[in-house]
Amino acid sequence: MDDFIKDGSPLLENREAKLRDLESRKKTESKKRFSFFFGLIAVIFSLIGFMGCILTGINFIKARGEEKKNRDFLSYNEFLVAVAAVDPAPFDDITAASSEELIEIAVWSIIGADMEPDKYDYSSGELAIPVSDVEQAYTRYFGTDKPIVHTSVTGYGYEFSYNAEKGCYFIPLTAIEPFYTPDVTEAEKKGDSVTLTVGLINSNVWKQNSKTGELSRPDPDKYIKVTLRTSGGMTHIGAIRSTNLPETAIVDVNN
Repeated sequence: MDDFIKDGSPLLENREAKLRDLESRKKTESKKRFSFFFGLIAVIFSLIGFMGCILTGINFIKARGEEKKNRDFLSYNEFLVAVAAVDPAPFDDITAASSEELIEIAVWSIIGADMEPDKYDYSSGELAIPVSDVEQAYTRYFGTDKPIVHTSVTGYGYEFSYNAEKGCYFIPLTAIEPFYTPDVTEAEKKGDSVTLTVGLINSNVWKQNSKTGELSRPDPDKYIKVTLRTSGGMTHIGAIRSTNLPETAIVDVNN
């Protein structure tokens, strides 16, 4: 029948138009399939990138949280060095604490800090710390709820002598060591206060590796709970309580 279709015939023109339309549809569908496939790939990679960003963000936040926790614990330990050195009797409120032990802690916080050379006079054979510095340290640790009452205090093998006339506390230049060193193991925040679980490690049982110089951490002799309260932008010790040793799992070796 094609032999009867002549050039210029309407039938021939109609057939060519249909072929062109069919070819155009094929190209359009091909483009749609390619666009859909490309779009799907783009969406998948976008989701992978988005999830990667989320996971990266979570890990970053977690790492920063651990970093902040470590910084906080380091700060707590530094603050509590003077407290562990004295090992004060427990009290539920600062007003019930021993005035002598609070003064002792204040003095320890001064001599345990990195003091500048020749900051205090020691010509008498003892370190003379002005009363004003002791009062400042006392307030920094305990606030103003329990006013300081100046007096001489006696610790483990030493005495901090108060001299009202000279306005100083005289500290022996002989070697004195803190009885305990602190190890904060837990911090529980509630409102404007934080309760720290603190292990007290006997200062005489730390051991140093002769080759590496690293210290081996012994187990604490006991634990205490120290409550820090924040008021007016300042953090003070509000309570110190005894607590039991942390529970440890008991493993039955017979099973």
